[in-house]
Amino acid sequence: MRFVSCLLCCLAFASAEAQVSAAHYDLSVTLEPDSRLLTVTGRVRFTGSGMAQLRLAPEFTLQRLALDGKPLAATRGALIGGLRVWSLALGNKPVTHALELHYRGALAPLGKADQREVLGDLPAMADLRGSYLPASYAWYPDLGAETLTYTLALDVPATQRAIAPGRLLKETTQHDRYRARFEFSRPTEGITLMAAPYQVREITYKNLRLRTYFHPEIAELANDYLNSISDYIELYSNWIGAYPYTGFSIVSSPLPTGYGMPTLTYLGIEVLRLPFIRHSSLGHEILHNWWGNGVYADWRHGNWSEGLTTFMADYTYKERQSADAARAQRLSWLRDFAAIPEGDDIPLRDFTSRHHSASQTIGYHKAAFLFFMLRDELGVDVFNHGLRQFWKKQQFRTAGWLELQRAFETASGKKLDIFFAQWLTQSGAPLNTITGCRLP
Repeated sequence: MRFVSCLLCCLAFASAEAQVSAAHYDLSVTLEPDSRLLTVTGRVRFTGSGMAQLRLAPEFTLQRLALDGKPLAATRGALIGGLRVWSLALGNKPVTHALELHYRGALAPLGKADQREVLGDLPAMADLRGSYLPASYAWYPDLGAETLTYTLALDVPATQRAIAPGRLLKETTQHDRYRARFEFSRPTEGITLMAAPYQVREITYKNLRLRTYFHPEIAELANDYLNSISDYIELYSNWIGAYPYTGFSIVSSPLPTGYGMPTLTYLGIEVLRLPFIRHSSLGHEILHNWWGNGVYADWRHGNWSEGLTTFMADYTYKERQSADAARAQRLSWLRDFAAIPEGDDIPLRDFTSRHHSASQTIGYHKAAFLFFMLRDELGVDVFNHGLRQFWKKQQFRTAGWLELQRAFETASGKKLDIFFAQWLTQSGAPLNTITGCRLP
């Protein structure tokens, strides 16, 4: 899934007047899982103008705040919507600014997550068993820009390992501390951090660094998972285009739910123990590095990435298994769709993210059916050509259903307005009726 998601991050700069872009973060983060203390120091460079708002989760205390070298009063700020808020005057012209800040606070204890809960809805949590700081929570600086880049220096006790999405630049263990530095030079929607007493295994595949960060109790699974990563990257690189990042990691979680981000997936310990995960969910999360984390869904006009990923991952694996398995999968999705309560159905273009089983049936399964029918309409070769052209043109850009339609129209030479309109703008499904029959 993308992260594949809309992110409301910490220290958010947002107001109707503010215009902020080209945000780059250089942050140093120290995490003490036993006391749950988080300390962040760093600088954010961005282009902006107007009045911006600085927001910080209430558990954090600003100890230093400076804009363009001029110290600002690090008061507690106004409490608005559960966050501390400060106003920043950026001036009338869009110029480059530098924000320097230092803050600290105690994170929430590691809680329990229901299987159906999305990790992005959880607060920043810390524990010796595992720490999770989601990009959707107010733990790091955000300028309100749609995307950002960053370098992130992580510092945890030597018994722990920490990871964030991106390229690992350096890691050391000395003086009872583990330190790692990550860089994300492509536009992304937020920053997530994870730490735990991981055992790290690594292989190199075609100059890509593939890793597992597994808790000790599942460390024996590492080799099989590493081999599966390379298989999926090979599959989708040949199908779509070259893998867009420098590596991929599987990170285990003490929580029972999972999450996908650029360059990694965060899956529960018990989930990783399931023998079928390597042959299903893992490939889905790796594919999201193309769809959702490589081409960003235009949330204003719906989310195509989950449906396309479901079709090219979950359904494709059934097709590779057998025609009967693929047919059974389609029938299962149809039964689920038929069971949606009246009033819960929405047009496909209105789906943005999964909130319950009905939304998953529409945004994942009905959307996968759209691509299944489109492949039948265009033929396999033309359909695949459209996918490759879409990837080539849109990677690391925001694209919607319309851009997908245009890619398939260019590949096929056909107008597809009617096809996409009928499946995107209407709820429900065709009603088949028999108006007459004749026995032979």
